[in-house]
Amino acid sequence: MKINKLEVLGYGKWHDVSFNFNDDNLQIIFGNNEAGKTTLLSLIEGILFGYVDGRGSAYEQYIPRDTKSYGGKLTITTDNNRHFILTRIAGTHGGELSIYDIDNDMQTSNDILEKILGPIDRDTFEQLFYFGDLDIKQISKLSKNELVSRIQKVGFVGSDQWLELRDKFDKEAKDLYAPTGRKPPLNQKLKEYDDLLNKIAESKNSLNDYNQLISQKNALEASMNQSKQKVSELENKLSQLNHFKQVWPVYQQLSSLKQDKFEFKDGFSDDDVKQFNELTNQLFLINQQIDSIEKSINQLNASINNDDDLKKFNDYKTEIDKLVQSFSKVNEQINQLSVSQSMINEINRQDSQQVVASMDDIVAIQGIKQQLEELQTRKKKPSNSFSIIGLIGVVIGIAMLTVLPGALKLVGIIVLLLSGIYTGSIKFKKNEDSNSNQERDALNNQLVDYGNKYSFNAENVDDWLSEQKYLARKNQDNNQKAKYEEEMNQLKGSLKAYFAEWQRVFSGLNINDSFDNQLSQIRTYLNKMNEENAINLRNNNQLQNYLQQKSSLIDKQIQYKKDYSEFLNTRKVDNGGEFKEIVEQQRNHSIKAAQLQNVKDQITDDDVKVLDTFNDVTELDNQLNAADVEMTTEKQSLLNASQQLESLNIQLKHVIADGTYNELVQKQSNLEAEINEMVDQWMSMKLANSWIDESLNIATADRIPLFESKAKEFFAILTDNRYTGITYYKSKLKVTRDDKVQFDAGELSRGTIEQLYLALILSLSVVFGRDYRLPLIIDDGLTEFDQQRTGNAIKLLDNISESMQVIYVTCDSDILKLIDDKAVLNLNEY
Repeated sequence: MKINKLEVLGYGKWHDVSFNFNDDNLQIIFGNNEAGKTTLLSLIEGILFGYVDGRGSAYEQYIPRDTKSYGGKLTITTDNNRHFILTRIAGTHGGELSIYDIDNDMQTSNDILEKILGPIDRDTFEQLFYFGDLDIKQISKLSKNELVSRIQKVGFVGSDQWLELRDKFDKEAKDLYAPTGRKPPLNQKLKEYDDLLNKIAESKNSLNDYNQLISQKNALEASMNQSKQKVSELENKLSQLNHFKQVWPVYQQLSSLKQDKFEFKDGFSDDDVKQFNELTNQLFLINQQIDSIEKSINQLNASINNDDDLKKFNDYKTEIDKLVQSFSKVNEQINQLSVSQSMINEINRQDSQQVVASMDDIVAIQGIKQQLEELQTRKKKPSNSFSIIGLIGVVIGIAMLTVLPGALKLVGIIVLLLSGIYTGSIKFKKNEDSNSNQERDALNNQLVDYGNKYSFNAENVDDWLSEQKYLARKNQDNNQKAKYEEEMNQLKGSLKAYFAEWQRVFSGLNINDSFDNQLSQIRTYLNKMNEENAINLRNNNQLQNYLQQKSSLIDKQIQYKKDYSEFLNTRKVDNGGEFKEIVEQQRNHSIKAAQLQNVKDQITDDDVKVLDTFNDVTELDNQLNAADVEMTTEKQSLLNASQQLESLNIQLKHVIADGTYNELVQKQSNLEAEINEMVDQWMSMKLANSWIDESLNIATADRIPLFESKAKEFFAILTDNRYTGITYYKSKLKVTRDDKVQFDAGELSRGTIEQLYLALILSLSVVFGRDYRLPLIIDDGLTEFDQQRTGNAIKLLDNISESMQVIYVTCDSDILKLIDDKAVLNLNEY
């Protein structure tokens, strides 16, 4: 399954926004802290598995504050190339789900999602396909031994509880006994037992009975050793049979796949499918183009104007063009007609309004006008400045008479006389001007009287005199009006004949209208007809262009159909459906062939040879049960021998004469009982640990081989091929460096152990992704890596994205330098 688009209706901080994922399988979602990255991941999980109901933490519901809408949509593509839109909104039981089938353009059953997800629920998805930064950070905080133990048990659901129980048993066993310890109770008892044996050796005598019992004891112990050897052999046999029992399902799957015959025909490869799709798309597109052009042709045919007016216009085009050539002349005639009418109107107006004056009055008025002009010429206005100068002279003369002494007063008298004479002359001039003004007023009054008589103003007397000259000439030529009227009649006759010609070709012309309006109607008519002709011309040109395009497309269509038929005939199929059916069959064969190779990688040839000797699993179970019975019998014999040995030890106590020796032997017996009890307790805890390890290994037996192969491949990528191998069996985990040197996981540096852990958890996702191809989501899982390791991890994610979609969410901007921009969805831009 691949996610193509996420639409948020309302979820946390997001609402009414869409995010398109890129076409490739590696999708980087980048954003600063609080940008809403984890909110989007929660929404994806909610749409797939249902929203949390808030009974745990209400904050995990991401109820939006800015909108009442709640939920979102996922547009996905399934492994069989089907396309759906998953919509989940608010509702009971995880929300109301609806699914839209894009390919068939219809709503479909919600069972589709169950088929896509298979047995994967939310918890399983989060364990196998969803990793956050805590997956690495928590591991990096553990001690090396704890880290190695966690790595050994990756992939088994519930392994933490088993590991806690195993650690509890291991701690209790160490508290009871430690190989190099002194304080644990069993260590102290063993030390006490060794000291006691030394004392017994010193105290025993050389009794014959004692020696005989010792001989019997030695023989019995030898027999017990043989029994122990046989028990060990039986344990090995049981271990092998149990191993065969574990790989029997893989063996059966291998046998079933070997029975299938995979026949592959030429001409049905991915390249052929690509060629088929191209041919199909070409035919589809060419048909669409032809349909589109045919619609355009029909529209153009419908838009071409074929009405009677336009047809008549084009039929009389020659006559119309000749009439149009006279437009300028006709326009001049209309203007001349208007001018003549204006002249006649003016003559009539003047005849009704103008009065012709007598020659005597005209001469008198001209004389008055001439006298007024002469008075205007003689007039001289006295200067105020000269009057002031005279006054200043008088003042100066009086001052000189008052101030100057003696003979100098004569000068003052002269100045005073001169000033008086000058002022008097100015006053005389003013009187003379006053007389002239009186004469001018009398002349103006006469002119006003004449104006009242002949209806003119004194200001426009010149215009009135000119009109009188015109009226005098007019009286001499009384035939001018008749000439204008004759000219107008001729013009009207010519114009009526001209417009009558137009009415023959333009029936809509109103000949009762004025000549100006008729000419305007003709111009409007011409513009309309010419415009419609231009439109028809453009449409006809476009129509011819479309017809040429259609012809060209039909030629291509014929060629595409020919290529399509040749493609099918070459492969001996009748139609595209049959071709697709064979392609699907061969793809299924390829999948089964890959499954066969995958199964072969999970079982050795030696195991197959041994399993071939069994008729069925019942025979294997019988041998396993028989070996188990034999083991039980042998252990019982060993127990009986142990009891006999205990009896001999009791007899040895009684044959020794020395009482001190008897006490030491008794003490030895008591001490042995205590030690045996402690050993039984210690062995029980150790066996429980081994059983837990065996159970964990059995739980992942059918996926371990492929899991180990992928982990080895991923670990090499993460470490730049410095480590080329991983040995993963039961509780033992070793890695091989490129120089063939092996290391226990506990010997690795912390950074390399983190890389190993990442390789293991990603390989687990890929292994489970074979059967359930869901997106792998990593939420800032590389925060503890340096730049080199981060680059290798991104390279690994790109590798994994070839088989499944990988969505990596981060706030680290350095990651963007390692990724193509088209693979990045930047939330900071929303």
